Amino acid sequence: MILVLAVFRQLPFRQSRIAPRLDSGAQRVPFNPNQPRGPDGKWIKKGSVLGAAVLATVVAAASGGDVVTSVGAGLDAATTRSVSDADTANSKKAARNGDRAEAWRRLTLKEIRKEIKNDLRCAVQSFGQVQQFFLRHPCDKLDQLLFVVQDKNGNTIAGSVTWVKMPSAESATQLGRLEDTYGSGDVTPFATEILEAGGFRFTGKHYRSRLDGKLVVIAETDPIKGHPSDAFLKQVADVADVLPPP
Repeated sequence: MILVLAVFRQLPFRQSRIAPRLDSGAQRVPFNPNQPRGPDGKWIKKGSVLGAAVLATVVAAASGGDVVTSVGAGLDAATTRSVSDADTANSKKAARNGDRAEAWRRLTLKEIRKEIKNDLRCAVQSFGQVQQFFLRHPCDKLDQLLFVVQDKNGNTIAGSVTWVKMPSAESATQLGRLEDTYGSGDVTPFATEILEAGGFRFTGKHYRSRLDGKLVVIAETDPIKGHPSDAFLKQVADVADVLPPP
């Protein structure tokens, strides 16, 4: 019997790990398989582009690479930052003259796709309270531009510009006020499939509008790929909003 117990104790049983019990109201932190590790194999804390840049510095230094280039590339790839006020002003000047290529160049962007549709039907091409407004106050003309721009790091932005001509300046003002109210509906893009981004939809979060007599101009932007900053997305919408009608 003593011999049996001695053998039993020596068997290589696996110790079970009991997960700590969470207090009431606590939440589990979701596991992220893409969370980066440092050179020592330990997890790196999330939430900072700077942390990724430091990691890039370490890796570049260890491999004999160009530290400045590695860090700069890491930061540029992570986000497209806003450009200077002077470049934005020059971009808007080019846009007002109808020179989209120069306008995007001033923002360090290049247009890679575009589609223009003329004489669309306002009530059909809208939803929500905006659509109800068009049913009561039909527009005279609706033109739309869809475009895709991209920076050198592959960050890709979709944009929409809508030109609505109303019968009077008063009805244009009413439409503009309604459009500027988030959640009131919108004039919808005619065919987002031309953007070649399956399932893409504009959120209305990066939006600009302006009134010009009977004309209401509405511009929206959203990212398709990469991580352009909200400030930069709004700058692109700012520039798109001053483009003249086609």
